[in-house]
Amino acid sequence: MPTPLWLTAEERTFFMTLPAELRDGWELQAETQTFTDTSERRAARLGLVRLHDPALLALRDKAKEASSPEALAALLAEMDLHDVTEDDLAELFFALGPDALTGLIAPLLRAAKTDGDLDDVASLLLIRHSLLASFSSN
Repeated sequence: MPTPLWLTAEERTFFMTLPAELRDGWELQAETQTFTDTSERRAARLGLVRLHDPALLALRDKAKEASSPEALAALLAEMDLHDVTEDDLAELFFALGPDALTGLIAPLLRAAKTDGDLDDVASLLLIRHSLLASFSSN
């Protein structure tokens, strides 16, 4: 069964430029959910987050000073998150919100060269989709 990729229209355009063999096996879904985040909401979530990883604690402190979702995405892009526990990742992504993930997804999608790269993007897309569903319902 193909893995769904919840893509915005812009992300879908990037995906379609990838080689056909890399695109094969994915089910494209339109990400239509939206959420209007604010710096106040993000600051509140960052204040609630319970992280354990020292690098993520430092990232959280930097994120409190970030002025935009793009700045948050840039902070995330500097980190290697492969060895971070699932609990810490869930807390971090909740705190940063879907806008920061969106800013991280597009460059990763454009740079994808392997199925493993797309697996990483697919994970971020699923997390963003879940956050959007959760945030939009409140």
